Amino acid sequence: MAKANQVSLPYVDPSVQHVGVTKLRALNVAQLRDLDKTLVIQDNDKPLAVLLRFDHFMAMQEQIREKE
Repeated sequence: MAKANQVSLPYVDPSVQHVGVTKLRALNVAQLRDLDKTLVIQDNDKPLAVLLRFDHFMAMQEQIREKE
C-alpha cells in the first residue's frame, strides 16, 4: 500500500532569533557562553547558518540516533 504524503507543520521555536552577520561579529566568548537563543545568521534576508549551544546540538544528535 502506498504511503500518503505526510505534511508536517514547522516547529516554531520562540528562542530562535534572526540576526545579521554584523551581530555575529559583535559576539564575544562570554556572550556565546551565555547564549540562550538559537541564532539564524542571515545576509540580505537570506539564511546562511544556524548558531546554537553545543549541548543543544548534542541533544538533537541523540534524538536522531534514538529514532534510527
